[in-house]
Parts: sequence; C-alpha cells; structure tokens
Amino acid sequence: MAKKILIIGGGISGLCAAHELKRRGFEVVLLEAKSRAGGVINTFNESGFRAESGSNSVMVQSQKTLDFIESLGLNGRIANSSAVSKKRFFVKNGKICEVPMSPLKMIFSPLFSFAGKFRLLKEMRVPKHDPDSDPSVAQFTIDRLGKEALDYGMNPFMAGIYGGDPEKLSMKYAFPPFWNLEQKYGSIIKGASAARKEKKAAGNFFKPVMISFKNGLVELVDKIKEGLKNEIILNAKLVSVDYDMGSWQACWTNESGDGCDIFDEIILALPAPEIKNLPLAGTLSARLGILDKIEYAPVVSLTMGFKKSDISHPLDGFGALVPEVEKKYRILGALFVSSVFEGRAPADCATITCYIGGMRYPELFEKSDAELEELALEDLKGLVGLKGSPMFKRIFRWKNAIAQYNVGYGDILEEIGEIEKDFPTVKLLGAYRGGVGVSSCIENGLVLADKIRQ
Repeated sequence: MAKKILIIGGGISGLCAAHELKRRGFEVVLLEAKSRAGGVINTFNESGFRAESGSNSVMVQSQKTLDFIESLGLNGRIANSSAVSKKRFFVKNGKICEVPMSPLKMIFSPLFSFAGKFRLLKEMRVPKHDPDSDPSVAQFTIDRLGKEALDYGMNPFMAGIYGGDPEKLSMKYAFPPFWNLEQKYGSIIKGASAARKEKKAAGNFFKPVMISFKNGLVELVDKIKEGLKNEIILNAKLVSVDYDMGSWQACWTNESGDGCDIFDEIILALPAPEIKNLPLAGTLSARLGILDKIEYAPVVSLTMGFKKSDISHPLDGFGALVPEVEKKYRILGALFVSSVFEGRAPADCATITCYIGGMRYPELFEKSDAELEELALEDLKGLVGLKGSPMFKRIFRWKNAIAQYNVGYGDILEEIGEIEKDFPTVKLLGAYRGGVGVSSCIENGLVLADKIRQ
C-alpha cells in the first residue's frame, strides 16, 4: 500500500516535491491557503509587455534540474537568455559601470581603483579563516579582498541575490562556494582555477544556464499543476494536525466543505514565518519556534515598460545593481528584462524591473505604489537616461521575500535537523534551507521526494 503524504504549501518547492512523490507512486495531498498554487511565481501580460511577479529567470545549476524541466515536456518551451545578458553592470559614482568578467577587463575596469586592484591580487596570500568560525559577508570580503571589493563587488552582488545586509549575512551559509574555495584551497582565486580543472578532469561539463519560458515562468508552475489536478486543494484552511499511533490526522476546510485524512508523513513547505500559524501538535509546534529566528527581507518588484527612444542607455546587459555606498539611488537594482529574454516588450519598447527595499531600505516597503513609482523613475533617470513615462507598470509586494542566511545560521540548521530526527515523519522544505533561488527550490523538492522514497 502506497504511503500517503500531506504537503502544506503550494509554492515551487511544495509543487516539485508533490510532483516527484506522485511520479514515484505515493499518494499525495497538497493544501494551499491561497486561490492559486505557485507561490511568488506568476506571469502577467498586457499590451505586449510581460511582468514576472517574483523571479524573472531560473539559473539552472545542475543536470538534475534541467532533466526535471525536460521531463515535464517543457523542452520546446525553454527560452534561453540572450548573449548580452552575460554582461553585468554595477553602479559607481552615480554611473553604470560594466563588471569585469576576465583578468584583462579587470585591469582596465574603472569599477576598482589601482589600489583596489592591487589589493585583490594579495588575496592569494591571505590566510584562510578558522573552519569553525562564521564570518559575515562583510568581514570575509574585507579580510580576503579589501574594503573596495566589498563596496563595489560583493555588496551589490549580494543585494541582487538576498537583498541582505553584508554585516549580518553569513559567508559560510549565504555564499558557500566562496567559503568552500577558501577552506579547500586557501584562496578564492587559486581555488576557482583548481576547481575548474578538477571539474573538467572528472568529466563534469555541465555549465549553469539561465532560462525562462516562452510565456514566462508561469509555464513551469502551470505544467507541474497539470499533473496534480486531483491532489491540490486550494483556499484550504488547516484546522488541526494531530499525531496518533504512528500517523498524522489533518483536518481542513475550504469552499467545498470540510476534509480530514490520515497521513504517513507531512511536508511543511511554507516560508518560515507562516509555519508558526499552523495548528500543529503542541510539542512539534514548540520546537518549530526556532524558525522565528530566521529573518526575511521585504522586497517590492516594480516592472515598467517604456519606449526605447525615451532611454539613452542601450540596455545591453542583464541589469544594473546598486552598491549601498551609492547613496544617490534608493533602488537595489534594475533588471533589463527585455534585453535578457525575447517577448518581454513590443519591438520599439523596453521592459525594466526595479527591486526596492530589502534589508537595506526595509521602510520603503510601506510606501504607496505612487511613491515607489516616483522613486524608481527618478533613479532610472540617472542610471539609464530615462526621459519618458511608463506605458506599462505592474507592482508586486513580498513581505517575506527572501530568507536571510545570517551569522549563526548553522545553529538554526542544526536544530531543524534535530527536529526531523525527533519527528522522522515531518519534513521541512523551503527557501530558508538549501538556497533561495528557484533552481535550488526545485532541486530541494526533488531531493526530499527521493529521500522519502528511500
């Protein structure tokens, strides 16, 4: 008899876990409190313009994720990012500056001063951190690369991923590749070169690829949901979850009436702040209080469409991220959406998404739509030479947008592991564990399903 699994939460993580468990022969019920499953992922179209409610792309980091997407029948629907999207911009002295992606470009780049470039070269001689330490992103970067590398390198890079505070984020947990290179090779620069050689010698030729889909990321969640029509219960309010005799009894209600069932295992696939509101059994609920320590960055995504003739910058790149030291600007960064993927704007127009708030300016999350639009337009005037008004606009607000892997995060992860040991039929799944990107969420859902199968 197939095990019955209850999944609470219908974001991309929960959907992927549900899909994979069903494929492997498990009986699945997925409860979603909202009127649609898909979480922050959705796509909106109007007058030839396209806006994503959350992430604008998927950075596929493994063959496992790519195989999953292809197994859904989406191979012919994949939209690959453009060649120009490999070019990235940071802001310095109020102007957009190309990020050097090669040693030669680094030599001539105005992004760093001569002293800053010389300091970067000294990285190979800096001793590595104690393996038991947990330095912040700011401290780690200053130690290895210098203050200028933090201000005009790591700070904007980090803002584009976490919208976080470099003084609080943990290098070990927020950016494990950098930490692991230092720990294994004693240097990020030497380690990056050695790791490439080792990867090639091992026959691992997979290169990360940035993708979307022809009609936007909504195609991904819609395709997953197609195979879960009978398993997903929308507008579901969980009434109780009780443990008895080795099983879990869950009861819920929605517009179709009340429901109760017995489950062998439960997957909590919600953002950490939402788990405390679940009517879980007392001991489990108390233990899950550790999740309250996880901080989340509030982020506003504002997508606007303009005539190309109203923008002086060619928008020939992925977008521009703003370092915290550039006090002239209030947005975290601007993504040149229509330059990255086709079909995001009419032929003579451009679509730009601005990200606002984060841990840098959390107070901006409370501003009105009109105030945020005015703020973004003012910043775009300086960044890309904008002169006109938007022909299209769409704003999305996410109070718990991005989990912050802050210093001390290892203690939280350790406690989560202990909870799962003590409650072996309860699994915790979400972007607060294992990576905040869409690709990480997909893979974490697939990996969890495989663990349950084993």
